[in-house]
This record gives sequence, structure tokens and C-alpha cells, in this order.
Amino acid sequence: MAKENWVKPFYENQFHMMKGLQGFSERDEQAAKEIFNQIGKDFSTVLEIGSGNGNLALGLAEFNKVVKTVELVPELVEFAKQNSHPNVTSLCGSFYNIDLPQTFDAVLYIDGFGIGEDPDQLYLLKRIREWLTEDGIGLIDIYNPPYWQKADGKQMYIDPEANVCRRYGYIHETNQMTDTWWYKDTPEESFTQVLACYHVDEIKSLCDLAGLKVVEVIPGGAMDRDEKRFIPKASLSECLSYRIKVARSS
Repeated sequence: MAKENWVKPFYENQFHMMKGLQGFSERDEQAAKEIFNQIGKDFSTVLEIGSGNGNLALGLAEFNKVVKTVELVPELVEFAKQNSHPNVTSLCGSFYNIDLPQTFDAVLYIDGFGIGEDPDQLYLLKRIREWLTEDGIGLIDIYNPPYWQKADGKQMYIDPEANVCRRYGYIHETNQMTDTWWYKDTPEESFTQVLACYHVDEIKSLCDLAGLKVVEVIPGGAMDRDEKRFIPKASLSECLSYRIKVARSS
């Protein structure tokens, strides 16, 4: 499965570049509430893969959910453990090969789907199906090709002090977005993530092959370049990513 060399170094460095912005915030609590609304029914157990700093898991645990997380980067796992909740179990490993024999009422992959090629996505979707209970729900964020095609070449600062730069790109031949970060003073030392983008019909086809059905498509937000502000909710044609709600089809 996917052995992309950029993955671990990128997320390690992204963590350091955003070190001052990692604390639990009202935005994380709101993200947890959004998960409840989107799942749309009672649930108790959650698996979050690619869990990053653990803030979403913490937000879910505060509402009495029992959460298990899987994160590749040891520093992020340690950060999550330091700020964690008794209801959260943080595991360090790759979601492509970690052994998780139990099933969960909800499986989440929020912001980050698309590492590797179609066979890698299909393999992961099959794993998500295996981790779901019979009536479980999965929520997965998918990057939206039209947005990233328009964002190609856009550059911005990440932090208020304007020390960290970020530039978006798009590889048309493979429908992948690129996201490059660097410190302003050392532009030669940059780090890039590369993630596949999918139209709704494309991700539905992959889900079908994995034994999952897409029961809802939920558009996300978008950046208003003219006003230089983030719009939390945009149309499906304009959003930077959309969330698919999936269930086992068989």
C-alpha cells in the first residue's frame, strides 16, 4: 500500500510550524458537534484515523464518546496524550497496516484522505468498512477538484507573524492537489503534501467497490480570495472539500 515518502516529514514539520495554534479551541468543540449532527443518530464508539493533534477526539470525548485514534507521527500522538481525556486511546501507527480487531459505531477521516493512488484509497475504504459496525457510519473528507484547480499557484502566510508561507498547486494529469509549506527565511527547505482529488461520482465508484454506499454528500467551506476570509459553508461546486457519509452496503 501507499509508501509516500513525503507523508511523515510533512506532518511532522506542519506540527512544528503551527505549534502556537495547536491548543483545543471553540472551533474544535464546534467540529465535534458537527460530527454529531452529520452522523444523525446515537453512537458510543469512534475510530478516528489520521487524527493529528487529537483535538477532535478530545471534543468528542467531552460528550462521553469512547474514542480510539490512529496517527502516524509520534510527536502528534504524544501531544494528543498530554492533552487527552480518559475516554481517548491514542495509537501511533499507519492506518494501512495497524491491527484493530474491534468495530466502531463511527469511523472518521477528517481532512487528509487521498494519499497515494486509487488502489490505496480503495484499500483504505475497505478497511473502513471492516471497522464499521453493521449499522455504523463513516465520515470522510474528500478534496474537490474544481476548487483546487482554481487555487493552483495561490500563496499565503499561515501565522500572524508571517513567518510561515504556504502555496497551493494542482497536478492536472493525476488530479492531485499539492500543498507546500516553508519558513520565509529558508524557502529552499520546503515540505509538500500531495493528495488525490475526486469528483462525487468518482468517490462513489470507489466506495461501491469497497462495499460502502454514500448516503449523503456534505459540502464544506471555501476561501474567499477577494475578501481574504474563510467561508464555512460553500456550494458543492465551490467548496475546497466535501464530506461523504458512508455505510456498509452489504
